[in-house]
Amino acid sequence: MSWSVRPLSAADTPLVQDLLAGSPGYTSRVFGRDVGAADGAAVLSTMPPGASPAAKTVWGLLTGDGAELLGLCDIVRHWPVEGTAHIGLLLIREDCAQQGLGRLLHDSVLTQLIAEGSLSTMRLGVVSTNAEGADPFWEHLCYVPSGEPRPCPDNPAGASVRTWTRPLCDAAGLHHLELWTADLASSAPAWNWLLTTLGWQARRIPGWDQGRVWHHPDGSYLVLEQSDAVRGERADRLAPGMNHVALRVGSRAVLDALRADAPAHGWHELFTERYPHAGGEDHVAWYGEDPEGIEVEVVAP
Repeated sequence: MSWSVRPLSAADTPLVQDLLAGSPGYTSRVFGRDVGAADGAAVLSTMPPGASPAAKTVWGLLTGDGAELLGLCDIVRHWPVEGTAHIGLLLIREDCAQQGLGRLLHDSVLTQLIAEGSLSTMRLGVVSTNAEGADPFWEHLCYVPSGEPRPCPDNPAGASVRTWTRPLCDAAGLHHLELWTADLASSAPAWNWLLTTLGWQARRIPGWDQGRVWHHPDGSYLVLEQSDAVRGERADRLAPGMNHVALRVGSRAVLDALRADAPAHGWHELFTERYPHAGGEDHVAWYGEDPEGIEVEVVAP
């Protein structure tokens, strides 16, 4: 499917109204009612208290011919504080769900915001009556809950709303790294221990049993997959291609503790006699191999 992302205007109100009509579950869960005739116009014009109308942009994800709106993302810049971009709504048409379009639209919008150069934090609110579906989506995009739930004035059922935030990261950084394994059952526990120890968060993708995913708070993520196309049984760090993965740890004390625990979690230490300066006298790091020979370097300040 071809698509495009562009800012929407008042002239696009019929498209927004059609999108809402094609996604009635959202309005029902959040507002406890059916989609209203004026809801499309409200999405394009409604502002949070104290925000400037100039701070609002609603981006639309459209089919290649521009005839259909598949989703939208409502952004208010510098609200509620300077440097924060608030997502008022990110909605994908119900018959297009579970196709990766939500992430596609989200990442496209973040790229636009990064280019503006004045924002550092993303923010949104999840209404409790919509949380069952929304929470896993935002967790997958590395948002975390912030603060206590508060009453949601627009929900007649007395629902609450909770704020979620994440850093707005530079698009020039690492997006993700995918590693292949010949034996997921052997390698996944080793990687899960290492990455969660270093502050990454494990995410399971429902229905996908051939891999595991871990997300970093900066927005990057690492995939470990047992593909049907994998060749061989071990990685060769001396062959052309990737030599090793380098990760950060917060302190020398944590590095020492990680080194002590690593063998029990399937890691084989490299360059033991030169620890912690195998990379040079001014470089503090631990080196190890996973059960299939993939090398990791963990660097301390």
